[in-house]
Amino acid sequence: MADSVERISLTLPPELVEELDALVESGGYASRSKAFRNALRAFLADHRQRTKLSGIKRGSVTIVYDHDATGLNDELTRLQHHHEDLIVATQHIHFDAHLCLETVVVDGSGDAITTFVERVESLDGVKQAQLTII
Repeated sequence: MADSVERISLTLPPELVEELDALVESGGYASRSKAFRNALRAFLADHRQRTKLSGIKRGSVTIVYDHDATGLNDELTRLQHHHEDLIVATQHIHFDAHLCLETVVVDGSGDAITTFVERVESLDGVKQAQLTII
């Protein structure tokens, strides 16, 4: 690890903190910081890979989100309509009363796919957005 480090502060929902602490306590990591650094490295590597998409790509975007988040359903629908030239099909699944999974099949330019995924990820209530290119 580098000789110098910077401290940052994070605000996390209690369920993420509980999950992180359970991982640390199980021996997976020596501390919250080490676990978080590893997760952040994976996130940044994924983001770098996604931003280098060029040419026509095909794949899917799997979105897990809180159904009760204010305005989220409307915003997801608006984004999908805005990117109608990119979206081939969608599938919506209810995991429970609050958690939904939506799979969006995409076919188009790498830049457009990247833009779509980044906009989805930025929405409040989206728990996870995973791009798979085939």
